[in-house]
Amino acid sequence: MSKVIKMETTKMNTSFQMRLNRRNVLAAMGVAATVGLSSSPVFGARQITIRFNHTDGPGGDGYHFSEKLKSLLAERTNGRIQVQNTHSGQLGAERDMYDSMQIGAIEMGRSGSLIISVAAPLYAALDMPYLFRSQQHLRNVLSGPIGQAMHQEFLTRRGIRVLGIVNRGPRHLTTSNRPVRTPADLAGLKLRVPEIAVYLAAWRALGASPTPMAFPEVFTALQQGTIDGQENPLSTIHGNSFHEVQRHLVLTTHVRGNGWMIASERFWQSLTEADRRLLQQAVNDASAHADEQIAQREVGLLATLRQRGMNVIEPDINAFSTVVQREVPPRFADRWLPGLLDAVIRTAG
Repeated sequence: MSKVIKMETTKMNTSFQMRLNRRNVLAAMGVAATVGLSSSPVFGARQITIRFNHTDGPGGDGYHFSEKLKSLLAERTNGRIQVQNTHSGQLGAERDMYDSMQIGAIEMGRSGSLIISVAAPLYAALDMPYLFRSQQHLRNVLSGPIGQAMHQEFLTRRGIRVLGIVNRGPRHLTTSNRPVRTPADLAGLKLRVPEIAVYLAAWRALGASPTPMAFPEVFTALQQGTIDGQENPLSTIHGNSFHEVQRHLVLTTHVRGNGWMIASERFWQSLTEADRRLLQQAVNDASAHADEQIAQREVGLLATLRQRGMNVIEPDINAFSTVVQREVPPRFADRWLPGLLDAVIRTAG
């Protein structure tokens, strides 16, 4: 990683740490009343309940991961540590979840890349469509100095600790009323996207009309025609039954992403060292299992979505990537960490 990134990250961490220290003083005042604190007799050798929140439906990646984590912890602790799998955003959409985790009201969850915009906006270049050459390229960036510095920002700014990273299939476009093969076909398309600035800029550059919307609202909006399309990995498209309200599946492969398995730092600090090690190992094992299952499901999911009536389109990906790479970076030159985009591109993978 370049000297510029290291210097900028050090400056940010010093400033953010000062603010975090002030928050810690306030947090300590309410420690006895917070769920999951170290002074509580619930923890240690006694029962621990982990509310694991995610926005996927029962067929999605987040659901499968948390079920695996649930079974591993139950087996390894004879039921002492239990996981409540709260799917479909039952405890809030992702932005709400970050706030709840910061105060210890949710112990764990799965996050998509929205967390970068919320907790580490200087690293938002990592959200740019068509940035990563492969899934391995993405993993190399996240496991290296860039990812480590960004994860420290999550912890410093929002009190959210990254315990694991799980692969996701690439994001693809779905539409209800038109096939899309080139950027010209996107003109005026009302498209739901997460509230991520670089996503919005990319789809606008491609000609669409992107609309930020919390994920739990998407199915109804598609069903009612409020929006024309959305973009997500195959597992999310299938797991949330979008094939019931979308006709075309366009294999744009525009974002290679991952899911962060995150924990409230207040919850983490409440655990004994032994329980931290136990939980971390369970997350590691559940992540490895999820990566294997996701890779196997990707091929089958495409066939399944075809069988369920979706018209699968293979567009001209170069036409899309050329527009994004030309139009988007100049719009964010003053917002992204200097040198970050070049450092990502130079990373092997």
